[in-house]
Amino acid sequence: MIIVRRTYVPKAGHGGQMLALLKQASAAMGAAGFDAPRLLRGWHGDHGVIYSEQRWESVLAYESSREKVRKTPAITSVFEKIYPTLEKTHHTEILEEVA
Repeated sequence: MIIVRRTYVPKAGHGGQMLALLKQASAAMGAAGFDAPRLLRGWHGDHGVIYSEQRWESVLAYESSREKVRKTPAITSVFEKIYPTLEKTHHTEILEEVA
């Protein structure tokens, strides 16, 4: 089992809008049959940062999902709105669950 963690840093003044859109994206992922990412707010570091975590059976399962995600308008249309709220492109980490 792996966890894909993404870090989203909003532009100043866009944190609320970014969070609302990330909630929509998470719901759209769930509605499309994927594990809906959980959203977390950090209490340290940069202001307004949101982390998403999504479980996958394997790196192969995650990689093979990318094409389906890109072809799902309910997901891509939300991310088109998210990108302008970001200070920079989101940072992705892939973590392996060991226990």
